[in-house]
Amino acid sequence: MYLQYLIPFFLLEDTDIEKIIKSTKFYIDDLIGSIEEVRGEVTLWKQFWKSQLDKPKTAIEALTHASEFYPNIKELLKIICVIPVTTCTAERIFSSLRQTKTYLRSTIGEDRLNGLMLLNIHRDIKITPEEVIEEFNEKRPRKLQLQYM
Repeated sequence: MYLQYLIPFFLLEDTDIEKIIKSTKFYIDDLIGSIEEVRGEVTLWKQFWKSQLDKPKTAIEALTHASEFYPNIKELLKIICVIPVTTCTAERIFSSLRQTKTYLRSTIGEDRLNGLMLLNIHRDIKITPEEVIEEFNEKRPRKLQLQYM
């Protein structure tokens, strides 16, 4: 994938524009203009960054520099920002499912399993017992209020 060469830090003088255009054809339905307009924008983009000293190193930084003069470049940089680099997220989810759904938990419902999965995946989010009691109390009113216990 040669779209990474749209990031100015990786865009060198000898970078072949045609390789970038070839990678762009896959996303042509998501772009505003035609392939010829993209070719022109990439050429201007390359010329612009050739003379700059401080070049963005990431697609998000480059996205701030892609103004209305480069609408197709802007869309391609957005695509670069959202494409997952690896499959570790999906693998982590299946790993969590395997850890969470043990023999004892195999009879629980889908809602509770999804909740346990989210808790297992997002361990960095701290949940206090008071928040759990308050949420439970709001959803299921009882004769005896839990907050006064």
